[in-house]
Amino acid sequence: MDEIRYLMIITKLREFLQKEKTDALLINTTDEFLVEYNELSDCARYFVTGFSGSTGDVLLTRDNVFQFVDGRYHEQADKECDLKTVTVVKLQLGQTFLNELVERIPQNSTLGVVSRKISLNFYKNLKIKLSKKHCKIKALDFEPVELFHKLEASKGRNAVEQISIDIAGVSADDKFKKLSRKLKNNEAFVDTNLENIAYLTNCRQYKTPYSSTFKAKMVIYKDKAVVFSDEKFNTKIGESFEILPLNEFDKAFKGVKNVIFNPSTINYYDFSLIKSKAQEAPKDYIKEMKAIKNDAEIAHFKKNYKQTDNVVNRAFEFVQNRESLTEKKLADEVEKEFLKQGAKQLSFKTILAAGKNSSVIHYSHPNDKVEIKDGDFVLLDCGGHFEGGYSTDITRTFVKGTPSAMQKKVYTTVLKMFLNAYHYPITNRTTGFTLDAVARKIHRQSGLKDFNFNHGLGHGVGINVHENPPTISCGSSGKRVLKKNMVFTIEPGLYKTGVGGVRLENSVYLAEINGKLKIESLSHVPFQKNAIDYSLLNEQEIKWLEQWNNI
Repeated sequence: MDEIRYLMIITKLREFLQKEKTDALLINTTDEFLVEYNELSDCARYFVTGFSGSTGDVLLTRDNVFQFVDGRYHEQADKECDLKTVTVVKLQLGQTFLNELVERIPQNSTLGVVSRKISLNFYKNLKIKLSKKHCKIKALDFEPVELFHKLEASKGRNAVEQISIDIAGVSADDKFKKLSRKLKNNEAFVDTNLENIAYLTNCRQYKTPYSSTFKAKMVIYKDKAVVFSDEKFNTKIGESFEILPLNEFDKAFKGVKNVIFNPSTINYYDFSLIKSKAQEAPKDYIKEMKAIKNDAEIAHFKKNYKQTDNVVNRAFEFVQNRESLTEKKLADEVEKEFLKQGAKQLSFKTILAAGKNSSVIHYSHPNDKVEIKDGDFVLLDCGGHFEGGYSTDITRTFVKGTPSAMQKKVYTTVLKMFLNAYHYPITNRTTGFTLDAVARKIHRQSGLKDFNFNHGLGHGVGINVHENPPTISCGSSGKRVLKKNMVFTIEPGLYKTGVGGVRLENSVYLAEINGKLKIESLSHVPFQKNAIDYSLLNEQEIKWLEQWNNI
């Protein structure tokens, strides 16, 4: 779509606001299942501003269009949005979308929200903050953007399949029993989070790009679990499970006294179906279960990362040995290699950036006109879904040819950030916040103030490439204690617009060895030796690096 098309939709939406006597409209990235990675063809926000990042909602007012983006997308949003029409709001570390959104909504106004596309938690917090500005919320049960542009999700034919017990470690029936024990006879538990449903059922589908989940909603009773979905299943989930059409979901709560729910994952519209019976869960039971991987899952992760490492090592060979190689050609080769290694699909769109583009943290549109030249940084962030539907995620930054002194300093600083966080002595009180602080301290001491580190140090990894818990960041969510068999990334990065950037990411898990907790890597791709300035490493860091290279 071009700028004229975006402007036409913006104009039509403003006419809609006037007709509805509404002053502003929140336009979401997600769909009704509140997924993190929504397809662009089904993303209302994309057809308003043209921004293609995985997250970042829009506030449309009578006079302004505000595109909110976190630190990963500051540079990308500037490039993709028409800055004559759109104001890019660049959230800094410590700033929240909710606060910045409310600040830009005029006093005494009415804000329209799509009730199927915001969580109950967000709705409640938004209402509290807007009441202080004497503002009202108008909940819409339809998507206004669809009045002017049709949104469509993938229509692939792949059926839902169940992974083997050798991979899952625990059967769907056993997971159901563990959860149903928390329920009374007249109670039900509702979950609409797709990763949670995929985990509990041990089922996967490869229909939506970069996702191994299937679209469904689930209600668990004391004696059975019902999955509401219009997808085709080629498997029976388990003796305790029943599958019904999605349009019967609103009938699921008849005869039930209490419906237990998660306010952060249920959308506001679905909450309205259970409002009179709603009982908030003390915690997200399934999310907590899937955050702690069992031994079978860890073993499967290790297998998947061997295959992923093969892809990255091959990419390094391409960078160093091929001529006339472009960003797009290398990204295509990476995808081919994943399929050769047995991946069913990519777990997210490959980030492949060369030269100055490597400063764009989530540069996900590799260009066939950008040739990889000697002296270029080449940042590759990639991952796949293999047989079990779990995500892999790894980043390596290469330098083609001989690195400059500046490149070696940046690369080595990021390497120091990784090594010190990875080897931090873990106790049963260590949090992701602690690991993040270790890396940021090294950045502050490096003298590289003109290079930013505008993202968290890492994130959990599971069925979704971004899983929470755990979170490895300086935000409040990073203050949760890390637990045995959690899988997460450690991915420090430094970036400077117009120059380039370096990110080194390894997926790891928290192992227990001889009664002590220790971070163990799932990835074992070597670091680029000629990009390291050994004079910047202390004696301990050199030993750690030698240990890594000898794995």
